[in-house]
Amino acid sequence: MRYCLRHCSARGMSLSGPAVSSRAMDSIMKPAPHYILAIAMALPAALIGIEIPSWFLLPSRSLALQSDFGVFYTPGYMVRTHQVRDIYDFGKIRRNQSERVSPDSGAVPFLHPAYESLLFVPLSLLPYRIAYLVWAAVNFAVLAGVYLVLRPRLAHFSVLGPAWILPTLLLGFIPTAFAILAGQDSLLLVLILALAFRRVESNEFLAGLLLGLGMFRFQVLLPIVLLLLLWRRVRLVAGWITSSAAVLSASAAITGIRAQVQYLSLLRQMGGALSYWPLLRRMPNLHGLFAALGFGKVALVLVSAALAAAVAVIGWRQKAQQQFLFAISASCLVTYYIFLHDLSVLALPILVSMDGATAKRSWRRWMMIAAVSALFAVLWFAPDNFCSCAARVQPRTVLPGEQPSRNGAG
Repeated sequence: MRYCLRHCSARGMSLSGPAVSSRAMDSIMKPAPHYILAIAMALPAALIGIEIPSWFLLPSRSLALQSDFGVFYTPGYMVRTHQVRDIYDFGKIRRNQSERVSPDSGAVPFLHPAYESLLFVPLSLLPYRIAYLVWAAVNFAVLAGVYLVLRPRLAHFSVLGPAWILPTLLLGFIPTAFAILAGQDSLLLVLILALAFRRVESNEFLAGLLLGLGMFRFQVLLPIVLLLLLWRRVRLVAGWITSSAAVLSASAAITGIRAQVQYLSLLRQMGGALSYWPLLRRMPNLHGLFAALGFGKVALVLVSAALAAAVAVIGWRQKAQQQFLFAISASCLVTYYIFLHDLSVLALPILVSMDGATAKRSWRRWMMIAAVSALFAVLWFAPDNFCSCAARVQPRTVLPGEQPSRNGAG
């Protein structure tokens, strides 16, 4: 009842005034059913329970060596030791990784704009295992930041029970936990998207400026921006162009033009490598699914374009925040290059949709959304074989972070 009074007051409603219909009042006052309260507490507990064995491995040297963190640690070390012009030279990446991390057992090239490497310069002062643990702590802090940014927008979660439900759902979301254990940077993009999401209704240009800071994951951002452009969010796209041009110019200034040419060449080579089946089967999107089913690139392009067009039509008359969430969801399906940790961005549309279903007391919809978040647990046990069922390949269970290249590093 106390929550209902706060909710009505926040929205300028009067409990006795004529502005609230009897149906609206019934919806506001109606508590969540007991089975919904039980699921709301059981779901995050179950997801975190699945992850606990891997969390116990976090301090181990073996997990640090098997993670993707070396992909970021090595360029940070190279920038600090005045090898910045060589961070896209795979031979030198391999040599430095062998010296600073461990004897080469599967080095992976750095495929991100150079400005991101500056984040890892301070960490390169530490021994590799300690730096990995510090980065895990940074990721936990970033996740806490995501929670604080989103919490005002997810006020209806208070109907579902204790206050710990929301943060544990965020941590229990399988791609989120995988990103932390793999030493990845995907949670930085989640925080950037959360900040942009909160600003998109009030200041589209600022939201676009924030969005451009996430160009280290450009493969996820570009479909989002394309859809926003189709929806005529011109100020937002202008802000994105401004900040993305700034960070890409900074990258060129850091490494020099020659290294940027080398970077573009490396991206082209990786585009060809994506036809390699062991890499494709780790992609939980249309690209990985179509490869598993044996469909060619023409079919992939046609279906991706049709899906993007359908999302554009569905979202045409929606408000900016709803369009933003549609774009994030569609991007994860149609982008050419994505791995399990990248799907952590889906925490935004999932949590906001659960909050909306709670507000409307649409419990059937709420359970469907909860089921979607729970289904990601399948990928936890077989992150290397997302499409193995479709391809009729015998699946092999692997621990999160088994090899640098197996997590979709980059």
